[in-house]
Amino acid sequence: MKKNKDIQIRIEETKRVLKGVEYEVAELYIGKKKMGEILEYGPKDFQAFIDNDSIGGNKTFDLALESIIRHWNLHE
Repeated sequence: MKKNKDIQIRIEETKRVLKGVEYEVAELYIGKKKMGEILEYGPKDFQAFIDNDSIGGNKTFDLALESIIRHWNLHE
């Protein structure tokens, strides 16, 4: 029986300007490979992106993070 390996995800905080407005962006990495990004549009509006494609909005950062991990596991 295989044992599950713990995988560490690194989060790097940056800022990005879109249409003249500065947003906080969390970039998610496994090793050196970028998994996706989470843009914080507002207090309860977190947009998740994989390869510049939106995969949906979420009410919390944790839900957006979970959404990216779920999509990553399905497609990698």
